[in-house]
Amino acid sequence: AVRALALVALVAHFVPSSSSAAGLMNPWVSRLGSLKPLSKGSLDDNRVGPLGKIRNAWRDGVLMAKAATETIGTLTHQEKMLAGATARGISQTVLHPIDVVRTRLQAKGISKHWGAETFIKGVIPQIALAVPAGALQFVGFEWCKEKLEQVMPQPHFADLRALLAGAGGAFVASAIRVPQEVLKQRIQADIYPNIAVALPSLLKTDGPAGLFKGYTATISRDIPWNALSFLFHAQGKRIFKSVVGRNCDDKENLYLASAGGMLAAIIMTPVDVVKTRLMTSTTGEYTSILQTVGKIVSEEGAGTLMKGVVPRVMYLAPLAGLTLSIYDKISADILRKKAKEAALHPAAAAAAK
Repeated sequence: AVRALALVALVAHFVPSSSSAAGLMNPWVSRLGSLKPLSKGSLDDNRVGPLGKIRNAWRDGVLMAKAATETIGTLTHQEKMLAGATARGISQTVLHPIDVVRTRLQAKGISKHWGAETFIKGVIPQIALAVPAGALQFVGFEWCKEKLEQVMPQPHFADLRALLAGAGGAFVASAIRVPQEVLKQRIQADIYPNIAVALPSLLKTDGPAGLFKGYTATISRDIPWNALSFLFHAQGKRIFKSVVGRNCDDKENLYLASAGGMLAAIIMTPVDVVKTRLMTSTTGEYTSILQTVGKIVSEEGAGTLMKGVVPRVMYLAPLAGLTLSIYDKISADILRKKAKEAALHPAAAAAAK
């Protein structure tokens, strides 16, 4: 995209100002501001020969192109929602069978029947609500990141910004994530056979508040997990660049994001067990986070708080990897498309700003 914009700028330098092509370039050039040549010579300096003029025009074009890509180097809210919804929807749907195993291991009194139909239990609310939850999560994350960069622009605050932005995104998404978890996990735990029975039954017995049962436990798990995942991912990419001397490619980005999700998953497993017990309890056996922790430890032992850690890691490590990698990939593709369109139609791109 930079080279394409540079070529446009190069042509514009040699087109008379009265021509229509130069007229089309003027709004874009004026929008980028006054740019000085990188070389000592000037395009208007008669002492510079034809080759020198071409060289200087190319360098000026590169500088102009870099400025242009900076002006289009951000995603709109709609584009962020599209990238986030797609990333979350794909990753959660692909990994749903592992999530079923995790829930059934953590829930109390569930038969360990593993027929083929078991692995798709709760897939409808999973798919239907993962898309809007992902959209909200990444819009919230990007908004928090932008605001935090204004408040704390210093480089040494980079980790804190990633941590807080990840937490902010998870908090915004919790409005959809909690009902999704309640419906999905009750179907996965054989409390309801499907979404057609689960939703009306839950609303009839508990009212709308029933959709948010275990809300505190869920955000106590989701906010730290998302915050840590984003933090570990950002740290991993920064360390990779400092060691290798380049940015990671798509495959390496997937590995880094997965490693961050795995570490965060292990750390937050006890809270996940508590959340599952609260959401799948229909007898009032578990009432709060502290009461649930105490009851589990006294009746089943402290080791139960790490129950399901293996399928949890198997689920959340690739979930983080796929979600963050797909989001980064879609975002990069959108930005490349915008840069290409700006190079081909500079006047239209400038007018859209």
